[in-house]
Amino acid sequence: MKTKHKKDVEEKTENWHKPEYDEDPDNAPRTFKLPPKRFEANFLAKMDGRTEIFQQLKTAYDEIVADCGGVENLSHVMLALCERFVFLEFTLQQLESRIASNPKGADEFISKWIQACNSVTGLAKTLGLEKRVRKVKNLREYVEAKEQ
Repeated sequence: MKTKHKKDVEEKTENWHKPEYDEDPDNAPRTFKLPPKRFEANFLAKMDGRTEIFQQLKTAYDEIVADCGGVENLSHVMLALCERFVFLEFTLQQLESRIASNPKGADEFISKWIQACNSVTGLAKTLGLEKRVRKVKNLREYVEAKEQ
């Protein structure tokens, strides 16, 4: 039964590094419906924006960035941590789904879940657990930002 489950999981993932056409190895797919198996920088930019998973991930990313004070107030490192947090949160949800659907086979996923949970907790502490106010210089900038 484990073999079947692993096969099902593998069929639901995409190989981000496999060429789209075997005869043309340089023609890699440009967009993906699912996130990669392992974190890759800018993975959101490589995903198909029409998919429900992308829209959920992008919404989570935008909310985290807004909670941290907005993109204009964050360093490159903080933005990268926000993207990594979203990826790990998605990974946790996938692991929880696998554990819930197959409680007898949960042993192989529990250690991964614990590791991902610890990583998310560490990132949350680094990013901050409270919302931060976006810095605005004057009323005009505030109104212009709201219009966008």
